[in-house]
Amino acid sequence: MKLVLIFFLSCFLMPVAGQEKQSKERGIVSFDLRDTTSVGFLKENIQELHPYFNNNVLKWEVEVRQNEESTHHFLTDSIQEIRFSNLTVPANSTVGLRIMQFNIREDKQAEPDYNTFNGVRAAAIIRMVNDIQPDIICLQECRKTQAAYLASNLTGYSQLLYPKDGIEKNGGQRDVILYKSQKVRLISWDKFWFSETPNVSSKSWDASTPKLTIFARFRSREDTEKDFYVYCTHFPPSAPEAQSHAVEMIINSIKTKVGDEVPVFLCGDLNLNYTSSILNPLKEYMSHAAATALISDGIQAITYNGYRDTNQKTLDHIFYRFSIVDTYHVKNKLYQYGDNCKWISDHYPLYSDVKF
Repeated sequence: MKLVLIFFLSCFLMPVAGQEKQSKERGIVSFDLRDTTSVGFLKENIQELHPYFNNNVLKWEVEVRQNEESTHHFLTDSIQEIRFSNLTVPANSTVGLRIMQFNIREDKQAEPDYNTFNGVRAAAIIRMVNDIQPDIICLQECRKTQAAYLASNLTGYSQLLYPKDGIEKNGGQRDVILYKSQKVRLISWDKFWFSETPNVSSKSWDASTPKLTIFARFRSREDTEKDFYVYCTHFPPSAPEAQSHAVEMIINSIKTKVGDEVPVFLCGDLNLNYTSSILNPLKEYMSHAAATALISDGIQAITYNGYRDTNQKTLDHIFYRFSIVDTYHVKNKLYQYGDNCKWISDHYPLYSDVKF
C-alpha cells in the first residue's frame, strides 16, 4: 500500500542565477535528494533541501509517495515520487525533450541465442524506441552493423557516431548519439578519449581498454534561440584511477566548451554506482536526473543485469545542468518488448523528460 504524505509549509523562493524571470505557469520544482531516502528526514529537513529558499514567504505543498512493495532493489523506505505545487519556476522554458541513455550491448555471435542482437534483441530494441519515442538517444557498445540496422529501422533519427579505436571503417564499438532531425539540428560536435593523449584513441592509468566521449551542440527547431549540449560517454570498468580522471575530464570539457549558461546533458554507462565517491565531483557540479526528477524511479533503480537475474547494479546515469527534469524512468522489466527477449541488453534503457 502506498504511503502518501501531504503537508503545507511556509517556505521561501529566490531566483536561480540566469533565471530571473519567474512565473507560476508550472507548479513543480526538482532538487537533489542525493542519498536522502527517509521520509522522516524529508519531513524534518524539507526547508534545508533546496537553495531557492529565502525570506519571501510562499505557501507550497509536497506529496511523497513510497514504493508499493519493498524489494532488494530499493531501500525499504525509499522515496519513489515527490510532487511540489504552487512554486514558481523559470518562465522561459520553451523546449521539451525526452533524452535516453542505453548501453545497447555489442553484437557477439558466440553468445547464447537468447542474447544475440540479430536473433532477438534487435527487434525488441526497435519496439522499445518506438514505444518511448525519445528525441535523443545516447548509445554505447554499438557496432557498425548495429548502427546500420538502427539507421534502416529508425528512419526518423539521424546518427552521430565514432568508434572507440579511432578507425571509422572497422566494425568495432562506437559511441552513438541518435537524434530526431525534425526536432533538433546538429550544430557541431567533437570527441576525446580518457587518456593522457585524449585526441587519439588511447588508454592511460589503470584502464584496460580505450573509452571515448562524443559530445555535440544541438539547436532546437521549436525555439531556434535554444541550444543545448549532449555528452555521450562510457567510463572504463574496474579502473578507479582512470574513472577519477574521466570525471575530471568531463567536468573540464563542459566548463570549457559549454560554459555556465547553456543546458547540457551527460548520458553514459559510467560503470559506477551513484553512491561511489569517484562521482562526488560530478554530483557537485551537475544534478542527477534520478535524484531530482519530479517523478522518479529512484537512484537505486537497476540499470544493469549482466544477462543474469542475480547480477544487478546501477551503472548508467543521466546528469544535467540548467534544465528542469520532470521524469526519470528505467525500463527494467523482463520480457517487456517480446516474449522471446528476456533482456533487451545487459543494460536497461533509462530516460528523462526535460525542459529548458
